[in-house]
Amino acid sequence: MIPILAICLTAPLEFGLQPLPTDSRYREEGFTKFTEVIAPNGKSIPIIAQKGIRDIAVARCRNLLKFYLTNVPNSEYGHDKSGVANAMANNHAMLMMPEGRHREGQEPDIHAQPQYESETPVDGSRWYINNNWEHRDAAFEEIFHLVHDTGIGTDFPGALPQYQKELKSEAMQSLKDGRWGITIDPHVKDWIEELRIENSLAQEYIASVIDSYYGLWAAFDENPGGMWGIYIAKTRKEIKEKDPKGLALLESFLPPMMHGYESLIDPNFQGTFSLTFNEELPYTHKSQYYVDATLTGSKNTNILGNNSNNSLRGNKGNNIIDGGEGNDTVIFQGKKEEYEIKDNVIKDTVSGRDGADTLLSIEVIKFEQD
Repeated sequence: MIPILAICLTAPLEFGLQPLPTDSRYREEGFTKFTEVIAPNGKSIPIIAQKGIRDIAVARCRNLLKFYLTNVPNSEYGHDKSGVANAMANNHAMLMMPEGRHREGQEPDIHAQPQYESETPVDGSRWYINNNWEHRDAAFEEIFHLVHDTGIGTDFPGALPQYQKELKSEAMQSLKDGRWGITIDPHVKDWIEELRIENSLAQEYIASVIDSYYGLWAAFDENPGGMWGIYIAKTRKEIKEKDPKGLALLESFLPPMMHGYESLIDPNFQGTFSLTFNEELPYTHKSQYYVDATLTGSKNTNILGNNSNNSLRGNKGNNIIDGGEGNDTVIFQGKKEEYEIKDNVIKDTVSGRDGADTLLSIEVIKFEQD
């Protein structure tokens, strides 16, 4: 694989993205920018994106990858993920983000895991808030496929062969007892057979568990169960009741709350983005598992935390930041002396940076440049 990293003379893009070097071969396929996660061995796990993909969407995928590679203390397989991350880098793992939707036979000629624009809703976007199933969130699934294939190890030598063995065994068993691979239409049977031939049963089974565990299918009402109805459980509660073995396998690698993931709220969002579950706000089936969140853009929007120890950031506008329960932190970009502090209102004296924020139920205030 030709490395994409090189000296880049153009200015950085938003959200930590960089333009691809002008001589990168990926530009021939329409890819213009990238971000990356650096493994403990110092090697890069890159994410490349075509021009039309929003920078915030690319950053979201990077943050999801970081989440999957964040250590989970006291878990059987997730307590030290350095080996998984190093294996991914050594195996040249890469995520590519093409514009539009997937069309069979028209994929970019690049050896990378695809994550298409049409299945990449940004937190707080209309697709996300409305649980738009025409643009369902496939990022959790596809990025975990990348971690699974190149880090845990399937066709590539990975760091957790025993975990892969257990995942494959449970995928086979779930087909036998009807927990997964449910034939909601005639095509499912053919799809399962394709997965069997490709040796991909484990990847697709545990991805179904992951999607329901983190609330992606809780608002889906067209079929019982998750992943369009192919998986028996729609919510975390249902997984505990109907697929306890799948739950145990997931929690041996991933945490209940999404520590390590920074939610970047769409700059077009209006109102209060909630990390507290509210049945009148169906999107909170998903956001209830977030820990860290950042408002982006310049609208006067607000954020409500949950009972975790949240780290929250405002945007350029004037925000109400309510930590809710827990020991919560608000982070400002500048030095303390650059802010006017009166009661629970903190106003940035530097124009176009943090605005004036009203803080509620916040225990810690952090100034990044102090």
